[in-house]
Amino acid sequence: MLSLAAKIKAEENGVYFKIVEKSFLFGGSTISDEKADTLLSCSQTCARRASCKSANFISSQRTCSLLSEEQTNHPRNLLKREGSFYLEKVDFAGLLGTTQSSAVHSCKTLRRRSPSSPSGVYWIDPDGGSQENAFKAYCDMETEGGGWTLVWSYTFVDYNNFANPSNAITPRPNWAVDPNVNVPISTTPPLNETDYNSINFSLWRQLGRQVLIKSNINNWLICLPGTESLVDWLEGNVSCQIVKYVTDTCKDKLAPGKFSPSQGYGPMFYTSTYFGSTYYYFEGYTLQHWPTHDPCGQNSAKQEKNVVNPHGNIFIRDAVN
Repeated sequence: MLSLAAKIKAEENGVYFKIVEKSFLFGGSTISDEKADTLLSCSQTCARRASCKSANFISSQRTCSLLSEEQTNHPRNLLKREGSFYLEKVDFAGLLGTTQSSAVHSCKTLRRRSPSSPSGVYWIDPDGGSQENAFKAYCDMETEGGGWTLVWSYTFVDYNNFANPSNAITPRPNWAVDPNVNVPISTTPPLNETDYNSINFSLWRQLGRQVLIKSNINNWLICLPGTESLVDWLEGNVSCQIVKYVTDTCKDKLAPGKFSPSQGYGPMFYTSTYFGSTYYYFEGYTLQHWPTHDPCGQNSAKQEKNVVNPHGNIFIRDAVN
């Protein structure tokens, strides 16, 4: 049983406790016997002592016995006693994000607080406060330092006729674009890179302003905010770099340096003129234009061909180390 009161205070010290009610550890090596009015104050006392691995708190006597050993060293010595509590330090960092009550702000927060956490699905709570509205999201903990929260996974309506107006990305996030956009809208967090869904766009900015664009038909980009960012939804400069070449085509080309939120039916990353120098155009309309994924930045159909399960992803992270 985990005491909520002890957990809250322990978070401030980076220490967490497992609490067993009506129990005490007999035979553990005692460091010292301290006075403690509450279970919480006993946990605080142990948290401040690196040598303290566990403690016995006896509420009626208001005593807190600090121990240098844990129950694992005395598996049969955890005895029952009314009014007693056994406290044991645990590595809660390894559990961060695994339950709704341990939700973290973002995947970058998880990376910072638990660097060994692997890529996978975790609970996050971008708007902070109560964790009642926390939700599961996929974290990339490997690409370019990790800490990326997957906000959107998409595929294509007509990949085999890529440059045809019949093609578009699907689904799209609930961003503000031309009302003629006619692909499905998603506000369901994607749980992997081929789970085609999107986190509510209003939450993207709360996760950060750095953008990672992955695709298995175009080069991967990381775009740092300049005057603007995708999450700001305003046209301006960005600083992009290619972090993975998916194709050998146009490997001499520079990455895009501008972002536009919507030239009609979706956002784009380009260099100088909208459609003449486009690398990515996330177009969601099947009657006009097409969803550019061009490694040459020429708004041409030079994306990878004949790819099984063609798709793309956008991840977000903040810049805090």
